[in-house]
Amino acid sequence: MVSLIRTLDAHTDKVWSVSVHPTLPLIATASTDKTACIYGLNEKFPLLSRLEDAHKRSVRSVAFKPPLTASADFLDLPAVACGSFDSTISVWGIDEPEDEEDEDVDDEYDDDENTGKRSQSDILCSPNNQWNLMAIIEGHENEVKSVAWNSHGNLLASCSRDKTVWIWETDPETLEEFECISVLNDHQHDIKHIVWHPTRNILASSSYDDTVRIYKEDDDEWSCVGVLNGHAGTVWCSAFDPTLASTSTIRLVSVSDDLTVKIWKSTVEEEESEEANPIRSSIRKDVEMDWELDVELPVVHTHPIYSVAWSKESGRIATVGSDGKLVVYKEKEDGSWIVQYERESCHGVFEINCVTWAQLNEKEVIITAGDDGKINVWEV
Repeated sequence: MVSLIRTLDAHTDKVWSVSVHPTLPLIATASTDKTACIYGLNEKFPLLSRLEDAHKRSVRSVAFKPPLTASADFLDLPAVACGSFDSTISVWGIDEPEDEEDEDVDDEYDDDENTGKRSQSDILCSPNNQWNLMAIIEGHENEVKSVAWNSHGNLLASCSRDKTVWIWETDPETLEEFECISVLNDHQHDIKHIVWHPTRNILASSSYDDTVRIYKEDDDEWSCVGVLNGHAGTVWCSAFDPTLASTSTIRLVSVSDDLTVKIWKSTVEEEESEEANPIRSSIRKDVEMDWELDVELPVVHTHPIYSVAWSKESGRIATVGSDGKLVVYKEKEDGSWIVQYERESCHGVFEINCVTWAQLNEKEVIITAGDDGKINVWEV
């Protein structure tokens, strides 16, 4: 079953987007109230910071930058990007973490049992940290609908109602300057969402023109290398299969106004893996990717599906939409999919705009955001 365990209500208007930090217990949310909020991902879900006064219109999308290294000797400060209807992108981060010897720290952040010192995670997630505006990125001519970081944190992608996808390059250690290295204008209409592959520099965009487009770099030039046709309505969102991140098989799930959930499949050469071969793709020859429709999941939603998330831990897929339903799908051993859970009215009578998976105390939870201005946390 799916049961509600927590509701977060710091926003005063619609919540559009939720991002979970890849390694730290942090949640970021974006709202029509022109702010983004940073929460701690623990049983208390404390509000750590409110990011405000950077945007004149709704904050439509939020995304945490992936960590640079797993080394215990390097303190990688968290950062988050926010895309707004005012056509700009803001980047926020912690310049310096709070003093780990601070005696006024909340009791929920405990000392390490072995050393008596607080862990890096506790230091970086402290409510005493100040999140500061690091950059404002301009370029789009209309509303920014989605932002996303690649796995190395050196590329930030954005998409807009102006029908374009922009790719920005930055130094992931400083995040002081962002240079646009490509503007992709392959879509014919408003672009709703973008997402990077978990380990490869492969980008997918979902659009009002009923398609998903796939992009890669070839000889320093980014281009569209695949078009996924098959939906009969706006494609609102897509997500790569994170369970296959280290293999040559790539799967992508997409959701649409046509009430369908489709899974697409493609393959790439094994040596193109960003983890196995970090050499820039500009010195490797990339070719167009062949995609095929792998499977269509059971139809459950009765109104447009706005968001989809694929769990790295369990391999399950969660979807939400304007019908207020939360649906969880599970893959069987034969490759078919079944509806594992279905829950209605997850935000009362309001539409649900976003869904994502997270780990809470070693348990898998689902986080949803709705037009009621609330963020709900569900135990599965």
